[in-house]
Amino acid sequence: MAQADLSQQGKLELVLDLKGNLLEGPIWDDRIKKLHFVDINGQLIHTIDIDIKSQHPRHTDVKVPEPVGNIGLTEDPNILLAALKRAIVLFDIEKQAVVREIATTPEEHGVEGYRFNDGKISPGGVFIGGRMHKTGPEVTGKHSHWYRLDWHREDGKSRLIPLLGPDGVQLPNGLDWNDKKGVMYFNDSINNDNDPPSGTIWEFKTDKLGIPIDTHPDRPHARKVKTLGVNAEGGVPDGMCLDHEGHIWTALCGGSAVVCIDPQSGDELHRIKLPVSSPTACAFAGTDLSVLYITTLDDKSESKGTGGLWSYELPGLSGWSASYVAKPV
Repeated sequence: MAQADLSQQGKLELVLDLKGNLLEGPIWDDRIKKLHFVDINGQLIHTIDIDIKSQHPRHTDVKVPEPVGNIGLTEDPNILLAALKRAIVLFDIEKQAVVREIATTPEEHGVEGYRFNDGKISPGGVFIGGRMHKTGPEVTGKHSHWYRLDWHREDGKSRLIPLLGPDGVQLPNGLDWNDKKGVMYFNDSINNDNDPPSGTIWEFKTDKLGIPIDTHPDRPHARKVKTLGVNAEGGVPDGMCLDHEGHIWTALCGGSAVVCIDPQSGDELHRIKLPVSSPTACAFAGTDLSVLYITTLDDKSESKGTGGLWSYELPGLSGWSASYVAKPV
């Protein structure tokens, strides 16, 4: 199927020229009309208030004690679940402090140079996310893990349960859910065992909480949605989200684009080209989920907006759901 280039059809804007190091993980809190996202290596959680459309939305940021791979909403809008190097913590963005640690990964899953990467809260309130090594899949593939958080209100009972280990995932990345179909989608960004190396978008069936059911390394019941060759022009599938029709939107880091994929056929339906090389993630936000926000990393070029936050609007385009809320048992 021929792809439609939407770059000139909609409105692409640079929202914040932050010159951040590695912006990632945008999430939309519909309760307070705020978009949160992280600068992983900058150890920052950014927040913009987009309740009222403005050329200059109110922006704040808070420092986190370690690199922060991703964040998730909790029942208290001021407290975010944050995935750091090894630990999942509760972080109070108003007090700018860690409230407490929920769970941590074992040392044998990697310590030096490792951190959490992309992760999200499922429709049933369960955190799912993976860890990587800062140098990429050459090292990550030896020790990578994809986890779910078994979160209990009582201290000492919570734990991170591996869903996939090094024999099943090399660079765990973006994820999102179609709860009507009972499936989730997941990007394994780079698999060096493939020749040539490639990234894969997977579909997993889930239980009622949104936890993937089949996480055997060979994935006999999981389905490949699309395999994307990894090269200098194409980029790698990074963060993702779903639109209101259930199509997958994924950032191609290094590929200067965000693409829309039909989850059934694997066809690329649409493409938004960016004037920067490395978009990292995307999320629909706003009261009617009609704005696609795109995070980027600093590609060390002179391009305006590298390491910034971008937005894209097109009439008729909107998101599947606001971000979900983590719920302990």
